[in-house]
Amino acid sequence: MLLYTRADSALLYSARSPMLWLPEGFHDRMGGELMNNIKPLLLAGLMVPGLVLADSSDYSYIEGSYLQGEISDVEIDGFDVEASVEFLDRILAVASYTDLGLDEDTAGVDLEGDIQSVGLGYIFGRNDTASVYGTASYIEYDVRGRLGAFTFADDSDGVQFELGARMNLSPEAELFVKVKHIDLGEGDEETTPGVGLVYRFLPALSGTLTYDRNSDDDLMGLGLRLTF
Repeated sequence: MLLYTRADSALLYSARSPMLWLPEGFHDRMGGELMNNIKPLLLAGLMVPGLVLADSSDYSYIEGSYLQGEISDVEIDGFDVEASVEFLDRILAVASYTDLGLDEDTAGVDLEGDIQSVGLGYIFGRNDTASVYGTASYIEYDVRGRLGAFTFADDSDGVQFELGARMNLSPEAELFVKVKHIDLGEGDEETTPGVGLVYRFLPALSGTLTYDRNSDDDLMGLGLRLTF
């Protein structure tokens, strides 16, 4: 996880995820609350008659976003590219690439982290106004940095699970909520909730606004989505 902290005038950095590590016990508590909130949506997709036979939001798209936020009072920015394809009925292929670094240049300090993922997903239920989905992905981190004369790099990999619901507010606007859980093994895991808005300007082009928060760290994204 990417961990940024300030100790006096020094900047400490360690690699794994773009969000700050949570206090002990927070993952289980937050994850349980989020699952309790999203379970009714999941059950609705599985049980309400006609949901799986109706139309839904588009799941075949490619999206690029500019990211900016704060992690432990340190400003970061970067970009994210995501792709999703519904190649069989309700079966998804998903992939993403994220690059994050310091928002402002600091003499003697250079930090950059890449996050890549690829996986499969399933649409549990959908109709004209809502859909519920889940994905499971392999995820890999590659972090490089320099602090004065000291340079370092760290690679790690693991699995990522995502559960989300997409709700059409109008023919042009869509609201979505999601929760991601990343497990890198040996007790290194985290749960991050997120929310976003998609607004369609043209039949195949939409603007996106996203917000993810983990403990008291946050990351906001502004991007474009091309649907095909």
